[in-house]
Amino acid sequence: MKNYLLLTYLLCCFTYGFAQQAVRKDGVLKLMDAKGHYLLGYQYEILSPPPGVDAAFKRAGFIHPLNTLSGKTLTRIQPSDHYHHFGLWNPWTRIAYKGKVYDLWNIGDKQGTIRSQGVEEIKSKGKTIGFKAKHAHIIFPQSEKEVQILDESWEAHISPIDDKRYSCDLTSTLQVVGQDTVVLKAYRYAGLGFRASEQWTNKNSKIITSEGNDRKTADGSLARWVIAEGDLDGSSAGLLFLSSPENYNHPEPIRVWPEQENKGRGDVFVNFSPTKNKDWVLVPGKKYILRYRMIVFDGEMEPTEAEKFWKKFTGQ
Repeated sequence: MKNYLLLTYLLCCFTYGFAQQAVRKDGVLKLMDAKGHYLLGYQYEILSPPPGVDAAFKRAGFIHPLNTLSGKTLTRIQPSDHYHHFGLWNPWTRIAYKGKVYDLWNIGDKQGTIRSQGVEEIKSKGKTIGFKAKHAHIIFPQSEKEVQILDESWEAHISPIDDKRYSCDLTSTLQVVGQDTVVLKAYRYAGLGFRASEQWTNKNSKIITSEGNDRKTADGSLARWVIAEGDLDGSSAGLLFLSSPENYNHPEPIRVWPEQENKGRGDVFVNFSPTKNKDWVLVPGKKYILRYRMIVFDGEMEPTEAEKFWKKFTGQ
């Protein structure tokens, strides 16, 4: 009888694809597909920086690792050149509040930070699995205790496409806390950022945008989508970023590191930055939504294929 019940349970897990494929371990929510591939980790507990590094660089509320189906890790966190980089993360660099400006991106400056308030819900339907989490955007005024100014809801869902690709949808919903307007000031980087694997340099990776720009010309341009791909562990892999037409300031400006970044190595950083060229005024009582889709892939992706994914994402 026990063996029968166990078999029935296993068949149910197989039938529903991603069932029982979300695991909490060591402060990370791990999402896996039906075959047990570890695809995405969400850090819901605070991760301390490496030994000897200022504790101001501790952080939670980010995605790492982001893995391909073959197990290649695309993201990188807390690199020695930028300890405040965390895989896939979503802070704002210049925030005006009550006449002062705060930086929640460069957390080493100790002007503020973002804290995860935990995983609220794990969602599973068919072959799609995801989670909902809360983030508190906090400033550190010099004359008073810390103040939460923004409440953020993160929703992420992963779904299979084929044996080399899957999609990851990420939605950020921002709301002002309190009765004072919050202004996300124009700055060259802010919003959803991607810090790529240390294996990627200017010699083995490339950037392609929806408007035909490459790494030499992409920074500061507008884009509907961006491909970032390169060599990982001896073969190609990458991801396609898709920005929703409903996002603020779409098509969004992007920040792409210059080819000679980090003493000529050319490490890869890509950022959809809706406030790169204009302010975004957030008023109390309203919700502000940013929605993105990422196609994570082994191999390479052609612009024509990226455009097809864009049309499917937008229903065009």
